[in-house]
Amino acid sequence: MAAFFLVLAFASAISSLNHHNPDFSGIPKGMMSLTEITLSMYPTEHFAEMQDSPIVFACVAVYIILAILILLNLLVAQLNGAYQAVSADMAGYARLNRGNIICQTMPVIPERRWKSWLATLRLDERLEFNEGDVGLAGGFQVLEPANANPTNIDMIRRFGGSTSPAMQWPKEDARNDESDKFERLEKVILRATRKLGGGKKSKTGGSSSMGQSSSQSGAGTSGGSAGGSEDGSQ
Repeated sequence: MAAFFLVLAFASAISSLNHHNPDFSGIPKGMMSLTEITLSMYPTEHFAEMQDSPIVFACVAVYIILAILILLNLLVAQLNGAYQAVSADMAGYARLNRGNIICQTMPVIPERRWKSWLATLRLDERLEFNEGDVGLAGGFQVLEPANANPTNIDMIRRFGGSTSPAMQWPKEDARNDESDKFERLEKVILRATRKLGGGKKSKTGGSSSMGQSSSQSGAGTSGGSAGGSEDGSQ
């Protein structure tokens, strides 16, 4: 729609100018010529005739800048924005449609078949986080390689005591969190081991340099004594 109004406006403006170009002698011919220019269907030899009237050539150049460079890029930006808005809701609409299909299918399934299928899921069995570490029931266990997501911090927080809803867990004190204490202790140990490793390297480097200097000095003294003995023999 914007391109149509732009073509109409420029065709009306060019047809009202004082020129002798037959391609823009009227509004219909001007709209047809501008449409051909937009679609790259305008004959190239007609551009040479257009240069005889500079004002028509300038108007066509401005139209090309507005229609081809600005409007087409604006159209691409609008399509991109519309796609992003639709793709954000696409997964949600797919889940809603799937839920609708499930709700329509549920009344048709016999109760016996439904119960037998639920029994195969074994939702009443507790899942294991690790070997021997029994967790909660009502889920599906998905195994993965141990090196897929390596971590040194246990993401499962455990609390001692009863699991009764009537006996709530005490509020946590962020300042006295044991996990934070262990993390700080681990960082201190790592820092200390790095310092010890760096100190050992520097000591070994210093001792080796001292050994080299002592060996060089010993070689110098032996060379000097050898020279003295040669002079004495001469």
